[in-house]
Amino acid sequence: MEEIILKNITGNDVKIKIVDKEENANFITHSGTFHADEVMASVILLNKFGDMNIYRTNNISNNNAFIYDVGFGEFDHHAIDFDLTRNNGIKYASAGLIWKTFGMDIINKFNIKDKTSFFESIDKNLIMDIDRDDNGQSLTNEPEVKAQTIPSLIGNFNPAWNEDNLEQKRFLQALSFLNTIFNNMIGRMLAKEEARSIVEEKIEESCNGILILDHYMPWKDIVLTSNNIKAKDILYAIFPSKRGGYNVVATPKEQGSFDVKKPFPNNWAGLENLELQKISGVKTITFCHKNLFICACKTYEDAIKIANISLKYNWQNKKLC
Repeated sequence: MEEIILKNITGNDVKIKIVDKEENANFITHSGTFHADEVMASVILLNKFGDMNIYRTNNISNNNAFIYDVGFGEFDHHAIDFDLTRNNGIKYASAGLIWKTFGMDIINKFNIKDKTSFFESIDKNLIMDIDRDDNGQSLTNEPEVKAQTIPSLIGNFNPAWNEDNLEQKRFLQALSFLNTIFNNMIGRMLAKEEARSIVEEKIEESCNGILILDHYMPWKDIVLTSNNIKAKDILYAIFPSKRGGYNVVATPKEQGSFDVKKPFPNNWAGLENLELQKISGVKTITFCHKNLFICACKTYEDAIKIANISLKYNWQNKKLC
């Protein structure tokens, strides 16, 4: 019998056992090679129900247990007539089915303003690709370099052909790994929700297209999706850098894009320290990214100066207005 204690999303201990008798199980999934699908499903279930006694088998006789990814029941997607599919064409696998059923119960533990959007973000950013892989749906425009996706990483937890009697232990290791990813993702998304109200206040306080934050927090998506009319005019954000000094960051054109609404002056690209200070006229500027989306400097006053110079820069004539 293998056993592990994990933290759930609220920080409580949850005991997970792989039991060797089916009658001792309250959860059953398939045996043999494990995949991210049933491992992710197990993570969701431990967050929903708590302690789990898992029995791994392909021949089920204990119908009193919660059965998933095996047996052709409610939470198995292997039946020949199963075709439940998302609007984007990604088919549901067991992880998605269990998130679809129980995800909102987990989200309801937290004070989240838009719970539906939060639920959909977890599905999009974590669950969906696991389902896609388990259903054998290829990524479009797949690069020549093999992407290290969560399914491929979980697959590497399976014992090699010449390793014996490690399957249950490795299953729990994979479960611990994926539980950490799940907890971290939800934690970061909860932090982003907390940041939203702060950033919205700073948007209202913004002036001349410059957003000023007291410390770094997620701001780009919030600015781009804000209903405040002033958000559309924000071209730069200023905040203290974790490395010391201040960062000035250009606002992207859209969510997830590296293209920005107004880059920094062209002749700053890739320069640092004295050379950059001479060209820019900013005394403590230390860095400008070659793609012109972020600058760093040592003082708040110079951060404001960087933003104001960039606001006045005319990209068509490549000079200050």
